[in-house]
Amino acid sequence: MARLLGLEEIAPSLKHALGSVLRLCDEATVLPSAGRSAETGAFKNVAMKLSGTDAGLSPDLFSAQWFSGVSLVSVPREVAEPLLRDPAKRAAALKRLVAAIPSEMADAERQVGPELDGDESDRDKAAWTAGFDGPSCTVGLFSARQSRAPEAGLSGMDRAHSAYFLVCKAGGGVAAATFHARLTSALRKGKTLDEALEGGHEPGPAALRRVAAAAQRNRARLLAQAATALNFHTLDTISDNAAAPTSPSRGAIPLVDVSVNVLRKLPGVRSTWQYSAGCADACVSQGLVTASNVAEGFVAFTTSGGEFKLNLRNEASNCLPFTTLRLKSSRDLLQRAVEAHRRGEGHPDAEFVSERFGWLSKKLGQKREVEPLGLWGSHASEGYLASWARELGVAGCKVVRLAPELVAISALEPAKLRAVMKNLN
Repeated sequence: MARLLGLEEIAPSLKHALGSVLRLCDEATVLPSAGRSAETGAFKNVAMKLSGTDAGLSPDLFSAQWFSGVSLVSVPREVAEPLLRDPAKRAAALKRLVAAIPSEMADAERQVGPELDGDESDRDKAAWTAGFDGPSCTVGLFSARQSRAPEAGLSGMDRAHSAYFLVCKAGGGVAAATFHARLTSALRKGKTLDEALEGGHEPGPAALRRVAAAAQRNRARLLAQAATALNFHTLDTISDNAAAPTSPSRGAIPLVDVSVNVLRKLPGVRSTWQYSAGCADACVSQGLVTASNVAEGFVAFTTSGGEFKLNLRNEASNCLPFTTLRLKSSRDLLQRAVEAHRRGEGHPDAEFVSERFGWLSKKLGQKREVEPLGLWGSHASEGYLASWARELGVAGCKVVRLAPELVAISALEPAKLRAVMKNLN
């Protein structure tokens, strides 16, 4: 059996699941809030070290959401606060934001994200659409109370300041899906990771470079689109150097950019690849962010001086948990939503949800909007920092909790929405 390490006791079900996909030459570090999705089979909060020269690696340990993550930029108070103070401006801004973000959940024919195959310079061959590529994507305005000094260098004068951020959580879309299919096919043919990723085209080194940048590029463009929708016209942007020559584009310059589900080769004599399943890989991320449930938002980390740029090093393969524990299955949540709407009660926190969240659903003739499952209690709140901050290397960091204010999120997947409408009608 593969070597398993855990900061806390590993659940028997997770231990069995890891043992079924890892080889004797592999090892895994299980972080707090770890688990395996019952629906997709993807592992969450597990850092794995995989041999690159041994065959027989199961593709089932990889998630299709390659290199997904979170990016954020700072928003001036003079831009954010006028939108939040006036209910009419808030509602109009939320409507504009939702309309500005394309989503595969609203249109089955739409594909977002760049293609995996590029030209000889790793540039796109054609234009592409930035948007939501899955049911857990989000982009919008978040608020925080950040403890810092009024000016740099004034130690001992830290106090709480109101801060605002544009935050985007999304993946690589078409590139990630194509890369997953090709890598899965190569591994099922008996290829090693070195053979699949360091030579040839199945998927090959160029594909790995392209998919590693796809999600970041998608999020950068989404942040720019969200900024325009919220009338934040002073956002710093940069030209996308990997865009097709015939379709130039610009994206936001992120203050924090965190990548999840990263696959990279480690330096050393023995060929070893590290895969951060459902956790943030600090070695390729700029800053640190972890997710709480949808209604609570995100948790960011800063240095003692309030700087978002920090370097995390810990014994857990330099990784940080990203997702929280799943509380209920989609089936249970769908049943709960249907029963609540059938009784005419709707969402138990309807005022909060309608004021802060919006989504674009597929048009199936529905007379009422059904909230995405994340708003019905799918995941727990962040709860590992109180017990494991020191072991994870963030005990000396300041915690900044980002609360949603004006946020566009992915709607219910069309198949699930269709099932809900059938039950309601």
